[in-house]
Amino acid sequence: MRQKVKLSKIFTISALASGLLLAGCGDDGDDGKDGKDGVAGEVGQSVVVSTTSGFAITEDAIFVAPDAVDGDDITEALSLALFDLSEDALVVLPKGRFVVTESIVVNSARGLTLSGHGINETILDFSTSNGDDAFRFQGGNGITVRDLGVYEAPKNGIKTTNVNGIHITYTATVWEGDLEANNGAYGLYPLKSQNVLMENNYAFGSADAGIYVGQSENIVVRNNTAKQNVAGIEIENSTMADVYNNIAVGNSGGILVFDLPGLDKAYGGNVRVFNNQAYNNNADNVGAGVVGMVPPGTGVLVLATSDVEIYNNQITDNETTAAAITSYLLVDDDVSSYAANYGATIANGWSPTLKNVYLHNNTIARNGANPRGALLAPVIGGYTSGMNSSGMAQTFPAILYGGIGELLSNTGTLGAFNGIVGPDAAADGVNYDPYGPGDLICANSNINGNAAPDYENVNTGLVYPTNPADLTLVDGDGNPQPHLLIDRMVNNTYLNCVQPRLAPAEVNFRNTIYGCTGDDLAEAACAL
Repeated sequence: MRQKVKLSKIFTISALASGLLLAGCGDDGDDGKDGKDGVAGEVGQSVVVSTTSGFAITEDAIFVAPDAVDGDDITEALSLALFDLSEDALVVLPKGRFVVTESIVVNSARGLTLSGHGINETILDFSTSNGDDAFRFQGGNGITVRDLGVYEAPKNGIKTTNVNGIHITYTATVWEGDLEANNGAYGLYPLKSQNVLMENNYAFGSADAGIYVGQSENIVVRNNTAKQNVAGIEIENSTMADVYNNIAVGNSGGILVFDLPGLDKAYGGNVRVFNNQAYNNNADNVGAGVVGMVPPGTGVLVLATSDVEIYNNQITDNETTAAAITSYLLVDDDVSSYAANYGATIANGWSPTLKNVYLHNNTIARNGANPRGALLAPVIGGYTSGMNSSGMAQTFPAILYGGIGELLSNTGTLGAFNGIVGPDAAADGVNYDPYGPGDLICANSNINGNAAPDYENVNTGLVYPTNPADLTLVDGDGNPQPHLLIDRMVNNTYLNCVQPRLAPAEVNFRNTIYGCTGDDLAEAACAL
C-alpha cells in the first residue's frame, strides 16, 4: 500500500525558507550532470528540500520513516513504501544512519526515483541483514537511485536485473575496514539491463567488483570513484559501453573489460575506456573465480573481449603492469578441452581469443615495481630474470599482450572452432580465421611519463609472437612456448598499428540522451 506522509510531520513552516523553494530548479531538467537532474515536479509543486548534490525533493514525495533517528530499524517502513508503487513515484529516505535487516526487492517499477539526502547524509546499514543483496530491482524501466549510501551488504549492494533505463548517481556502496574475502561481492551491479547510466558514485571494499555492468547494452559509466575493491570498475559481456572520467585507486585491478564463458549474453564489444585515472591498484586480491585471478598491481585488464579502445588515461603506480591484454587461454590453456568444456558458449559466440584492441595516447608512469600474481608468475619470472628474448632482466612490461590466441589463429590451430560457431554469431563476425588488419591488437602514441633515470623503463611485452614465422620455441610436441619478447614502448617494435576509432555509447534514459553524443557533447573527454 502506498504510504504518504504529510509535510507537517517532517518540516516546520520555518524550515520552508525561500532558499529551499529553489524556484530555478525546475529549469535544470534531467540532464544527469552535476547533481542537476532534479525532479522539478508538476506546475505549482513546491520544493521542500534539496539533497547535497542539488536534487530537488518535491512535496508529492513519499517520505520513508521521517521521524527516524540514527540507529533506528527502518526495514518495515522502507519495504512498505516500495510496495505497489505508482508510476513516477519519488521515494525519499530520511537523513541519518539506519538499520535495514532484510533485502529490499522492487519488482517492475516504472519511473521510480529512490533518493536519500546525500551520499554521506543517508546511510543504510545492512550488517545485520538476513538477506543477500541490499537492494534488488527486478524488471521495470526509468529507475533512479541516488543520494544515499549502502553499507555492509551481505552479498551485493545495489543489483538490477532486466531493467531498461537505470540511473545510479551520488550513491555509495561501502564495506568498511580492510579489503577481505568475506566482504560483499558486487557494489553497484546492473545486470542484463539496457540504458545504464552510472555517475558520481563511490564504491569501496568489494570482494569482487565495486562498479560492475554485466550482460548489458548502452552503458555510460562516468565520474565515479572505485577504491579498495578487488576490481574497481568492470564491464563484462556488455556491448556499447563508455567508461570515462573515473578514478580507480587502491584496487587489485583498476578497470577490467571481460568476456567470460557460459553467460546468457555470450560476448560484448565496442567498449571505450578513456580519460580515467587508474593508479596505485596494488591491493592483495581476496576475490574468487576469474576476478580472483587478476594480478594485484594491474591498472587495466582486457580479457577475451574484442573491439575495445583504451585511450587518454593516466595509468600510474601500478606494481605489476599498466595494461594487460590477454585471451582466455591465460586462464585455461588446454585448447584440446575447449570443444567439450565450452562448446555451447562458443556456439553462441563467446571466444577465448580477442581482436581489435587499441591502446593509444595513454600516459603510463611508474608501473611494474613489484610484479606479482599467480596467474602471471612464470611470465614475471622470465621478464625479471634473464629468461626472456633480451637475455637480461627487465622492468616488467607496462603494456603486456599474451599473443597466444592470435598465434594459434594464425597457425590454423583454432580453425576447427569455426564449425562450432552458430549462424547468428558467425554473421556478427565471430570467427577463428587468421587475423586480418582489422583484428590486430595495437598500441601507439602512448606517453612515457617516467622521470629520469628510469625514463626508458616503460616496456611493451609479447608473451608469444603473433607471426608463425617468428615462432622459434616449441616443446617436443610442437606446441608454442613463451618467447617473452620485450622492447621499449617508445620504440614501437611491437603492436605498432592503428585501428579505427570505436563509436561512442549513448544512454536513452527517460527520453533524454546521455553520453558523448548527448548531454556530454561539450565535455572535454568526449573530444579526445
